[in-house]
Amino acid sequence: MDFRLTTDVSDFSLSLAVGDNMGAIGSCFAQHIGLRMHESGWPVLINPFGVLYNPSSIACALQLLVDVSSGLDAGKALAPYLFEGRDGLWHSWLHASEFSAPTRSQCLHNVVERVLQAAHSLTSWRVLLVTFGTSRVYRLLPDRFVVGNCHREPAARFVEEDLSVDDILSQWQPLLHNLFQRNPSLQVVFTVSPYRYVKYGLHGSQLSKARLLLAVDALCHRFAACRYFPAYEIVVDELRDYRFFDRDMAHPSSQAVDYVWECFCRSAMQPEALAYMQQYAALRRDFSHRPLHPESESYIAFRERALQKWEMLGARYRLSRDVPLPYGENENINRK
Repeated sequence: MDFRLTTDVSDFSLSLAVGDNMGAIGSCFAQHIGLRMHESGWPVLINPFGVLYNPSSIACALQLLVDVSSGLDAGKALAPYLFEGRDGLWHSWLHASEFSAPTRSQCLHNVVERVLQAAHSLTSWRVLLVTFGTSRVYRLLPDRFVVGNCHREPAARFVEEDLSVDDILSQWQPLLHNLFQRNPSLQVVFTVSPYRYVKYGLHGSQLSKARLLLAVDALCHRFAACRYFPAYEIVVDELRDYRFFDRDMAHPSSQAVDYVWECFCRSAMQPEALAYMQQYAALRRDFSHRPLHPESESYIAFRERALQKWEMLGARYRLSRDVPLPYGENENINRK
């Protein structure tokens, strides 16, 4: 007798190959999966605007990347979204607070640098992972622009509302057309974050997730290059136990994220890619070793053997320079 439900991911035919470039954008869950991709030896660009939660802000960010990759001046496009907050820092309505700075020029530099990096890599992405967190948005008054982050500004500056399924589709359908026109080989993988927005009430959180799921389902039916990975169902239905959540009982625990990551790898990776990940992980363990006597002959020989393995791995899989190094980039090691 089976006492648990399992999520069927057998029809999730993505077939990622070693070295495929990726982008990841959206909620904290996109951040977690993107980091695991990076740590497993994949060239992945993660949240160039910082963590974004609602479909409207994510769409706005991606459309800006498309426009900049097509020649739009990033500085001129981003400058109107900068403002000086009540905390004395400069922020961007499109970005998370990690890009904020004491001066306008520094804030603009921060956001432009990351946008240019992402726009430059967009046409090389094989896969774009998009994670929606909530349909709840905050519109800045008086023009009602949907902000990516409120930056602790007074609540009176915003009006709070929920996007409808039609609202999401009306913004995402033209965006996907533009993305596929800019990168015809791109595959878009949608997920819905399993995080529960308790502050909206459990029922309100469920309604929000339902809108996101309906919108994603419609997009996947209308675009052959779009697919849905059931991260939400894996956590909520398959791992339905509070031991798989953090202390706030709302965020999935690191163990839950690891389990979803394993499900994703089994369903999305080619066999050769899985073998590569194991070898890359072994190298990361070798390079992360911190010896008591780093100047000893035995440790120097150990490091040399690890470097030789890295060079052999790179040659075997013809790794590009975009692949993350298995050792700290600040270490004095030459990469051939």
